[in-house]
Amino acid sequence: MSDFQQALLISGGIAVLVLATQWGRRAFSLHSVLRPLLMIVGVGFFYLRGMPTDRSELWLYAAGLGIGLLCGAVATVFTRIERDAVTGKVMTVSGVGFAATWLVVVAARLAFVWEAEHNLTFRAHLGSFMMHHQLHEAAIAPFFVIWALAMVVSRIAANAVRAGQLPQVPQRTVRVERPVAA
Repeated sequence: MSDFQQALLISGGIAVLVLATQWGRRAFSLHSVLRPLLMIVGVGFFYLRGMPTDRSELWLYAAGLGIGLLCGAVATVFTRIERDAVTGKVMTVSGVGFAATWLVVVAARLAFVWEAEHNLTFRAHLGSFMMHHQLHEAAIAPFFVIWALAMVVSRIAANAVRAGQLPQVPQRTVRVERPVAA
């Protein structure tokens, strides 16, 4: 499997899963928070174990974390939090901007991998950059995984904070009229 095919499978899979579970109007519940967090733990465990952690790679991972936090903030901007008037449940509403944010992130990774595989000039510049900064080739995949994971976690955290700030639905009391004894 080529690097591009692997990137398409991983990035596309994460994006499809996120869009399938977060697109539209969804209940913001423990289940809706745990599902992506468990996905992150699995992806992180599989792709981040054994990653190079020399000093030179740490700044690259910090950059991936920063980009992920920024993208998570953008995705959060395109997510509305509201309380359902009938059930009182907290709901997330994610639309076109949310989907576009994810598609741009996936396209950026795929473009990078495509260029690295097929564009000799880009590959030469990338190799020179990596040698100059003493980066291992194996640090590229963790960079993108950290980016995606930070994006998901930051959006969940921001939505949890926003959900906690919603006003509570007042308890409705039901008055039962009882006949007065004569």
